[in-house]
Amino acid sequence: MSGLRTTQQQAAMVSHNLANATTAGYVRRDLDLTAVNTAGRGAGVQVDAVARKVDELLIRDARFETSRYSGQEARASALADYALVLGQPQDEKSVSTQLSKLQQAFARLHDMPNDDAARSAVVSQATALASGLNRAAEAAQTVQQDARDRLATSVDSVNSSLQRISDLNGKIATLETRGGDAGDLRDQRDRLLDQVSQEIGIRTYSREDGQVVVMTRNGQTLLDHPLAPGEQPLSLLGDEVMANGVALSAKPDSEIQSGRIMGYVQTIKQDMPRAMAQLDEMAAGIVQAFQGAEADPTQPGLFTDAGAAYGTTAGLASRIAVNDAVRTESWRVQSGVQAAAPLKPGDQTQIDRFQAVFTATRSFAATDMPASATLGSYATAMVSAQQGYRTGAESEMNARKISADTLESARINRDGVNIDDEMQKLQLIEQSYGASAQVVQVAGRMIDILLQIKG
Repeated sequence: MSGLRTTQQQAAMVSHNLANATTAGYVRRDLDLTAVNTAGRGAGVQVDAVARKVDELLIRDARFETSRYSGQEARASALADYALVLGQPQDEKSVSTQLSKLQQAFARLHDMPNDDAARSAVVSQATALASGLNRAAEAAQTVQQDARDRLATSVDSVNSSLQRISDLNGKIATLETRGGDAGDLRDQRDRLLDQVSQEIGIRTYSREDGQVVVMTRNGQTLLDHPLAPGEQPLSLLGDEVMANGVALSAKPDSEIQSGRIMGYVQTIKQDMPRAMAQLDEMAAGIVQAFQGAEADPTQPGLFTDAGAAYGTTAGLASRIAVNDAVRTESWRVQSGVQAAAPLKPGDQTQIDRFQAVFTATRSFAATDMPASATLGSYATAMVSAQQGYRTGAESEMNARKISADTLESARINRDGVNIDDEMQKLQLIEQSYGASAQVVQVAGRMIDILLQIKG
């Protein structure tokens, strides 16, 4: 009879496994069985516990690699969005191409200094260059703001998941204290921990009562007690991600390490500020160079800082504009923007000064950019660098994905449900049940025969 009861429980457990074979995060269950002995004699079999055996080290490694992948994916996506607007060095829309076209327009004007079409072409191309810088700066700001919005969503997701994990902690502890099976609740909790790890790098450990403690990779506690409704282990203070009063984003490489939050923080605090600083340096070089080519280098030249002379580099790529004076009087690109009257027909003096802007070497102070270069060389280096950041991030993302997929597959193969194995086990359970049933039937017939003999 104990064999029949046990095989019934085994059959039910196998059926439960098969029913959840495609359920994400489900861990295969087994029954731990032991033989029962009474006074040294066999007395059947009993179920000691429902076993949910997982490899905690494998789970830890799989979560970490998946976390690293999701973080790199977030960063690569942001860099790709910005690089798409900036373009390749040879693209028609890139600022390096626009600068080269302005140089060519001045060369044509040098050959035809009195040609109205050549003058208008210079003004048109100067406007296109300024617009290209404005557009690139706007793209960088848009990507940065989008990362801020996604960061807020990610922080909210972590807090929501930790609230649910806290609730499951209490249910698991209560149920297991009463001797119940909390396997399904543990599966739910593991799925939530997987979600949290995609947002931020975490470490976990389990207490004796079955509750789990959640920390950041560097040891900042996110969950170690029941959370009150509305309690937020993570919070945002401006662009800073806070936990326990510590700004995790101040040292993201050590405090956060991985997850989408890491990718968003890198975009907000590193990638886009670097891109904007590079653009601003280029805009400053253009404004100052053309301003210096005028008779009075302290007054606005062909390019202005929002209509005025050069003021400050920060944010200049968003403010750079073509001097309104040349829009209505195109002769100024041949005679000088500050000129009181047009030069004599055929006079190329000022055009020569404008052309010298493109060949002069200037100093720059942007990260990863040459310290001194011509405007054209700097523009090409800037566009190439941004494309390099993008391709580098995408290459690392692809490498992380391979590693994450490999570990996740190993985790599923070890802890998930193999339908073939479960069906084979079901056949053995069926045979065991039939054997136990046969014993009961034989015993029943023996008793019937004995009763008949007695009668």
